[in-house]
Amino acid sequence: MRSIPTSFYKSTAWERCRRGYLASVGGLCERCKAEDKIVPAAIVHHKIYLREENYKDPSIALNFENLEALCQECHNKEHFKEEQKRRWSFEKNELRLRRE
Repeated sequence: MRSIPTSFYKSTAWERCRRGYLASVGGLCERCKAEDKIVPAAIVHHKIYLREENYKDPSIALNFENLEALCQECHNKEHFKEEQKRRWSFEKNELRLRRE
């Protein structure tokens, strides 16, 4: 659950930062590009997740070093990897969905 105001993502500072960052990496998903795949980035992701206590800190929220351009698939993998670990297991050489 997001605890930062949506107004941050609509702010001029974030929009400029986001556009500038995407331009600096050529508008491509950085994780896909590392695997020699050409996929347009859909999201600028914060490596240190934004939280209520840090979203006003420009060294975290607006710092290119803390950003990563991701396609939707890579972004979903990033944010749902913990959930995936809990829901999937290997049993007898088969991937099975755990029923919780």
